[in-house]
Amino acid sequence: MIFDNDTAYQTYRILVSIFGTLGMVVSVSRLKENKRKNLLIIIGYAVYAIAFSVLCIRFFGFLPFLRSAILTISIPGVIITFLIADASLSRHIFCCLSELVLSLYLIVGVTQLNTLFGGSYVTNLLLLLFVYLTVIILEAFFLRTVFLNIADTVTGGWGILALIPCSFFILTMVLALYPAHYTQNASFSILFALSCAVLLIIYYAIFQYLWLQYRYRMEERNRDLLRLQIENIRKQAKDAERKVRDVRNARRDIRQMLSTVAGFAREGNAEAILAYIKEASTRTDTAAPARYCDDPILNATLAAYLGRAEHSGIAVEQRISLPETLPVDSAELAICFSNALENAINACEQLPENQRKIVIRCIHKPQFMFEIENPYRGRVSFGRNELPQSYSPGHGIGTRSIMAFCEKHNAFYSFSAENGWFKLVIAL
Repeated sequence: MIFDNDTAYQTYRILVSIFGTLGMVVSVSRLKENKRKNLLIIIGYAVYAIAFSVLCIRFFGFLPFLRSAILTISIPGVIITFLIADASLSRHIFCCLSELVLSLYLIVGVTQLNTLFGGSYVTNLLLLLFVYLTVIILEAFFLRTVFLNIADTVTGGWGILALIPCSFFILTMVLALYPAHYTQNASFSILFALSCAVLLIIYYAIFQYLWLQYRYRMEERNRDLLRLQIENIRKQAKDAERKVRDVRNARRDIRQMLSTVAGFAREGNAEAILAYIKEASTRTDTAAPARYCDDPILNATLAAYLGRAEHSGIAVEQRISLPETLPVDSAELAICFSNALENAINACEQLPENQRKIVIRCIHKPQFMFEIENPYRGRVSFGRNELPQSYSPGHGIGTRSIMAFCEKHNAFYSFSAENGWFKLVIAL
């Protein structure tokens, strides 16, 4: 089923394959922000590809067109989509060539099935359209987030990986078009099935490699983040201890002041009392640090972040009841609190001052549990493991750190967004 003489049918197949492949590339790629420019570039390339294909088929034939498609359609497509993609060149080549290989296998597979079951033009057209739409939807909803997270984290090695789809694309084109079109080659079906099996194995290995690299980089990043947070928490704890000492010294000074005033009073020296009180009133008062629990690290963390929230004009409603003995290491629990409060503060700072509010509740009976609520602007979407998604590079690390803490201690966690309020609940 090659349909050499049906230019209209071949034009439709080319139209579906071009837009289908572009849709697959876009579904797993992060594009640049200028949407109008991106759309114009895609439309311009599509017009060129379709016009060139129709003219080439009309004057040279279908098979010569296919044999020249790598240079005239595929490579320009990779270059054009790179102009709108927010990715490195090697990663973009890997993504584009992988989708081109998949597109080639879809077209060949649909033609093979349609031929096997004696299908018509109409069945081939509908099946091809259905397959492309299905793949685009599946990639957009199930593969996009995972691939972008991996791609943002694993920054090296894409050049070597890009050689794999390049090699497979060339190999499949040669098998399908030489010495004749694959529909006229009796042995092609066996070779096609074997290449499909090999391709699946290789891409499974690629995914395993990327996933291991992603986990390693995330653990490395989390370790660095935890190290910085622990150092910050220790610094806050030392600052809190210093403030406690300052308060003790201030109280001692007050007792001395009262003793001096009492001495002047016994002497009946009112002028000395007034002069001494005036001098004392010019001294800097020392405020007592907020106290939430007995553990210095956790107390310093809560004091620092809740103090930062109040300094940012955020109303803080807190009901905190912490036990003398914490259920987990205080530094780890402090990091969990700091990540949650950091996210809440950042969300509130994007709102008008009259809408900024953080509600934090913590109990330890019958079990240790805390929840943090805050209003937010925009839309919150959830991905794998019901974690809120972030598409900005460098964001989302705190949320993953909270999940890692919960997994380590077998704790229940829940993220939810309802009626403009984001809520985190953790129970140990």
